[in-house]
Amino acid sequence: LYNECSSARILLMSGIEAATVRHRIQSALPIEIERQVLVYFGNIESIEELQRLNIASASEVYVLGDEERCGRDAKNIAIVHLVSALRGKCPDGKVMPVYVQFDSIPSYSNIQKMNLPPEVFCIEGKPNIFFRPFNLHENLARQLWSLYAADSERYYDPLDYRPISITQQPDGSWNATSQDYVHLVIVGFNRMGRSLLLEALRICHYANYDDRLPTDERIRTRITLVDREMESQKDYFKAQFPYIESQIDDIEVEYCHDDICSTAMRTRLQQWAQNKHCMLTVAICVHDPDLSLSLGLNLPHEVYQHQCRVLIRQDFNNDLSSIVDDEQGRYRYVKVFGMVDRGMKKNILQDKLALYVNYLYDCCYTDESLKQKEVLRKMYESYGNHSADFILMNHQAQYLWNKLSEPLRWANRYQLDAYSVFCRTLGYGIKRSERSPARISESMFNENLPSQVLCLLVRMEKYRWNAERTVAGWRRAEVKDKVFLQHPLIMPFNELLQKYPEEVEKDADVILNLPYVLALGGYELYKLADQ
Repeated sequence: LYNECSSARILLMSGIEAATVRHRIQSALPIEIERQVLVYFGNIESIEELQRLNIASASEVYVLGDEERCGRDAKNIAIVHLVSALRGKCPDGKVMPVYVQFDSIPSYSNIQKMNLPPEVFCIEGKPNIFFRPFNLHENLARQLWSLYAADSERYYDPLDYRPISITQQPDGSWNATSQDYVHLVIVGFNRMGRSLLLEALRICHYANYDDRLPTDERIRTRITLVDREMESQKDYFKAQFPYIESQIDDIEVEYCHDDICSTAMRTRLQQWAQNKHCMLTVAICVHDPDLSLSLGLNLPHEVYQHQCRVLIRQDFNNDLSSIVDDEQGRYRYVKVFGMVDRGMKKNILQDKLALYVNYLYDCCYTDESLKQKEVLRKMYESYGNHSADFILMNHQAQYLWNKLSEPLRWANRYQLDAYSVFCRTLGYGIKRSERSPARISESMFNENLPSQVLCLLVRMEKYRWNAERTVAGWRRAEVKDKVFLQHPLIMPFNELLQKYPEEVEKDADVILNLPYVLALGGYELYKLADQ
């Protein structure tokens, strides 16, 4: 916010003593930003107290809730209602974004499946705020390996740090013949560990998983969860996400009730690290920062020797974590992550790219009056000069996004996370564009994809969609039911080709329009070989 407008005033209200909050701010912000922050002590659940913040004239509001308060997530929803009431009518029709933190993974998962009642965000039947829920740990996970890693201040290797590419075979055909596979080991099944698991389930779908092969010959992603209290946590997690093991065919999840320091676990880590086909990443997610560093820096030596990736969670950056990040010897591939001050990023929260994904779907499949397959290409072509056509289409995309249901918004948001995997499969990376919008296309993969390559990418997208729907609580059934989250298309790709070949077109549209979504969002592609 300060970078966008250096004169912006930030008003902060908390039930914690103002002097304590001010001290924390002073230790984390440079003085020129800290001076712009006004701190109020008050009851954030009181409309009389909130009136002091002059919300009607605010450009945006963040509802975080106070730490350690019982029922924090439920209270944050009540605060949203108060914010809407204080916002009042929007004479210009412009809704104010309200970003709401949900601390609990179950609460966050549930709110993604529901639409808020209109009285929470409407005045006299018209919306006056845009409700945008988020979870700090999920945001941190999405910055590690998804599209949004391109905006991170720190570089983190992707899970497929040796890209599983599609290559042309001697007979002229195209295929992904690599025997390599991703193996993610998560130590600590807490909120951070669960967020990493859910993010990996959404993005770890690769071109060399072939559902035509016998089951025991298929190359799957592996995720191993290690926690000393796993037995008491596993059943609760499976009750929240009951279909992961039965519907996500290309990923194996193993729950280990063990200590990462046990002889058995250290032996397994040695074996995985020495496997030439295994791309091993170990994510240490325990909450204690000192213990986390100790565990991450004392894994079996084979983990470091074979250049496996290690991630160590640290809530706050410190001198020791900076030393680890800069180390170029034994710990060259060890990185710290999870700093809470990086959990709220405007590029993730503002949904700029997600609304374009939805616009494409609406124009192609939902509204017959908008039936135009190449709408994003046309929008991109008019992007550079911000012509009347671009302004009209952008306004229409925003309108359709604002009226979209909350569950469908999340389907669009999560689709973006896998874009980096698709691009790496074709030999491309994603980065922020430093060029003028009119020139972005020079680095786009604009050649016609061979049909076999497109088919493999479509298969990846199909399994990504299966996983995203499964994590969202949907299960396979004969008839679609939006109320009870049932869908007939949650099935293996090969089965879809046989039963519903016409549905494959939707997955192909995701791949073919990917370059335009990225360009409209201010990204560009580059050849990994040129990195």
